[in-house]
Amino acid sequence: MSRPHSYLDVLARVLALPISEGLASSDERFHAASAGADTLIVDIEKRRYHRVPDARPLSFEDATHDGVAQAALQLEHRDGVRTIALAAQDDSFWTPLPDPRVIGLPRIVQRHDTAWTSPAPPPSDAPQRTRLTDWLGSLVALAVLAFFAAFGFNALRWSLEGGWNLLWLLVGLPVFPVFTVLTLSTAYGFFRTAVPPRQALNAIDVSRDERFRIGEPLAFRVDATGPASVGDQPAEPPPQIFARLVVQTVNDKGDGSWSVRDQKWATDTADCTPSTLAGTGERHVHYAGTLTATRRTPREAQERWYLTLSASMEMDTEPFYVTSLATPPLITPYRIVQQPDRPAQLDALLHGTAWELVRTAYNGEDDRTSFEDFTLEECHAVFTVDIEALVDHAMTTRWYEGKIRAERTNGDSSYYLLKEGLSYKLMYVERHWAEALLYESPDLRSVVGRYLVAAHLFADHLPGAETMKVLQPRFY
Repeated sequence: MSRPHSYLDVLARVLALPISEGLASSDERFHAASAGADTLIVDIEKRRYHRVPDARPLSFEDATHDGVAQAALQLEHRDGVRTIALAAQDDSFWTPLPDPRVIGLPRIVQRHDTAWTSPAPPPSDAPQRTRLTDWLGSLVALAVLAFFAAFGFNALRWSLEGGWNLLWLLVGLPVFPVFTVLTLSTAYGFFRTAVPPRQALNAIDVSRDERFRIGEPLAFRVDATGPASVGDQPAEPPPQIFARLVVQTVNDKGDGSWSVRDQKWATDTADCTPSTLAGTGERHVHYAGTLTATRRTPREAQERWYLTLSASMEMDTEPFYVTSLATPPLITPYRIVQQPDRPAQLDALLHGTAWELVRTAYNGEDDRTSFEDFTLEECHAVFTVDIEALVDHAMTTRWYEGKIRAERTNGDSSYYLLKEGLSYKLMYVERHWAEALLYESPDLRSVVGRYLVAAHLFADHLPGAETMKVLQPRFY
């Protein structure tokens, strides 16, 4: 079993059916999953589906039909097991798959659970003994500790005879109490069966801001009670709640196929704040946090936003709260307050202060904004110089001096300039162990220009930079 194919996921939501884990044929052409009491089957290659009522998928197998191996799906019905040779079915068996590029994305399946319990007990901290040697080792350790405890007791008893036997006190006084405590604690750990607490929440109540805007915080709060036990196990509330702000979009692959992808654009962790209701002793817990989708979040023609809350980061743990959010309006672009002049732009691009110049251009002297507060388009609008002017400035000011190395060096995903003989080289180092030559020329100016485009912030978007771009190599 695995996560259902995106076609199955979209289909189940269009049909308003809950979906379980999916199955796939050996050639990955057919996928199937339980959806409520029915089974959904999709043909990925021809983008069509079939719904089998009152059936549960068991497994795919390769059956032979007319001498050709074809995928067959085993289904469990009330009256027994049935096998369908999928590739042998004609068009009347199939229904065209709904295309979200045409009908739009299906609605997000809401989930507002009022109680949550961890799906499995946390690992026990009791000693795990699975082999005979583990048991024998524990017994030998316990016997050794018991021997020294008994020896210490006998040393105290011998000292009672007086005379030179009083010297046994020097042995018995430290040995007896220390080894007695060690023996008892070891025996307790040897025979006990620990019952680890489970994480659980009851009476979950979630509140959040109704207004959702890009670049503005979305506040949420979770109030719940912490049960004392779950069955025969003690229980405790989860120490944190994990919040995610997700946008769902359609990925058009260009070959006629598509997929639906969910991208997280903001995450937050809310710590547990316990309290006790006066007069009842009932344990209450509270979690509060905020999520912000930055102004750099890309927008799509079709998108659905939703908020999820989960008590665990484990991949197989479903969120206890899923709610859709209204599609936020497009952001209003910032207006430049102080357009920097050409010398200021050139110096900022060369000396690594481009971000400070962007903030000054839009906010004056306000230094409270962060890099994520501005879109790439807004950043690029600050710089009106072209790449040729930047390279000319670098050569005129001899900015490159001190940056050209005479021998190869190590680094971590970095570019550097190298001179070997009469040639200048643009080098790239990956993780200290692999390097690649990206460009080589006896013309220093052309190498410096490509270095600026590759390594300096915003230089790759200046007019004319396309002619100086180099490909970053891939290391395998």
